[in-house]
Amino acid sequence: MMRETYALLYRLGLRPWESSEPPAPVAAFVAANRPGVAVDLGCGTGDQARYLAAHGWQVTAVDLVPRAIALAAGGDPERTVEWRVADVTRPAEVDPGRKLAGRCDLVLDNGCLHGLSADEREGWATTVRHLAAPGATLLVRAAPPRGRAGVGPAGIARSTMDRLLPPDWTPTAVPTADAHGWHAYTLVAFGAAA
Repeated sequence: MMRETYALLYRLGLRPWESSEPPAPVAAFVAANRPGVAVDLGCGTGDQARYLAAHGWQVTAVDLVPRAIALAAGGDPERTVEWRVADVTRPAEVDPGRKLAGRCDLVLDNGCLHGLSADEREGWATTVRHLAAPGATLLVRAAPPRGRAGVGPAGIARSTMDRLLPPDWTPTAVPTADAHGWHAYTLVAFGAAA
C-alpha cells in the first residue's frame, strides 16, 4: 500500500518528508567516522546520499520509485552516487553484481522500513545482512506503530526491529542528542554474506 502511495506522491510533486539539511544522526555519524562504503535504502530524492558522497563516502542509493531516482540523479550532475531503482526487500536488485556484499560500513534507512508490510520486512533484513561489513553501522529512522489505521507508514516498534536483525547486530547509541525516531545498530560479528 505505501509503495503505491509514495509513487502517487512523487507524481503529484508532494514530498513533505524532504529536508535540505541532513538529519542530525547522519551528520553526527559522518563527523565521527572515516568515509567508507554506504548504501541508502529508500533514498527518495537522494539528499542524504549526496551528503555522504560530498564527505568522501562511496554511496549506492536505491528507491523503488523510478521518479524518485530520476530526481535524485538529476540533482547529482557529477554522478557522485550510484543511483538504482530497486526493491529494498530484494538483495539481488539492491546489489545486482554482488559488488557490495559484505562491504558496506553504513546502511542508512531514513524512513523506509517503517512503511514496509510485515512480510516485506524480512526481505529488508535479508538485504541489510547481505550488505553489511564486519563492524558496520545500521542507522534507521522509524516512526513507532500507529494505534489505528490511517494515511502514512504503519510504523514499527524497536522490539520488532531487534527481532528482524540477527543477534550479531547490537543496538547502540544514536550518535547525537537529537535522535527522535532514530535507531542505531552495530554488526559485531559476521557470517557469510547472503
